[in-house]
Amino acid sequence: MKGLFKAAAPAAAILAGLAGGPAVPAAAQTAAAADYCGAPLASARAAAFTLGLSTAVPAEEGYRLLEIGSAARADQLELLLEPFSRREKKLIKRMRRRPPYLVTRVKFDKLRSILSGGALLSPARAWLGGALKEKPFTPPIEDSLFGGHSCVFSSYGPYAGRERYGDVLFRLDLRRIEKRTWGSRASGWHFLESVRAVDPDSRDSVLPDEIAAFADTAFAGRDLPRVFPLMTVAFLRARPAAERDRLYAELLLLEDGPAFYALIDSERLGYLEVKTDSSVPLPAAPDIEVPPGKLREVLSWPESGPWRKRIAPAADWSSRLN
Repeated sequence: MKGLFKAAAPAAAILAGLAGGPAVPAAAQTAAAADYCGAPLASARAAAFTLGLSTAVPAEEGYRLLEIGSAARADQLELLLEPFSRREKKLIKRMRRRPPYLVTRVKFDKLRSILSGGALLSPARAWLGGALKEKPFTPPIEDSLFGGHSCVFSSYGPYAGRERYGDVLFRLDLRRIEKRTWGSRASGWHFLESVRAVDPDSRDSVLPDEIAAFADTAFAGRDLPRVFPLMTVAFLRARPAAERDRLYAELLLLEDGPAFYALIDSERLGYLEVKTDSSVPLPAAPDIEVPPGKLREVLSWPESGPWRKRIAPAADWSSRLN
């Protein structure tokens, strides 16, 4: 994976920037230290001016800063990739017509609480509301890097998301949450390890220059559909000519949809880790998929009532795509 950051330079440089009770209160303390998802990135941007500006940037200003910087990075990336070949233009057009899928996955034992509350919650929000009673999945070093305990995480790419994060799937409508959402090509953990040569297991906090570097890899929610195809083109250009020709032939033959993005994902031609501040209301999740064997149980819960028409058995896409 580290080679991917180098192989598509210079455009890839923009992409890469490229259990126990005692640990849980740290997630709740996020509200004081970094009270929204992305707050450390906004603080780093304020500090970068070296004018003594306050680094306690309110959320509204923080996300506006992110949007401004994101639009500039997207423009820069497109400039570095121009001119586009005919097949690149065709691929970009297809991917913008049918963008990647935004998916959050959770473990089944969290589902009833989510349906009851009507929202997916960040670890900090869940802790404050009493819904989280265990150590957050997000490591402390990502909380230090970008306020990870205040984020709801999603994948932007394959139809079924990342199955390792849970057996219940929420497919989200990016347009409903884009104002509080941003994404990066790498997780904070992977960025520190592969780009900054930091061992994330060795410490729980990061240095200011590491936050600033990660901030340069962030794209605002509204820019994700634009950036993803550019990223795919950059990665395709990094492949040997024969392999690149094969991949274009396969991609342009596939119909838009799950199979197309399954190939993008399996060939490591594009993926974004997406973060949304605090919570994602369930009205932003048109599809909720549960294990087929659990469907009857889920539909029997009174908490499922408002969301009943959205709940369906999960499809086994792995068997359909092989």
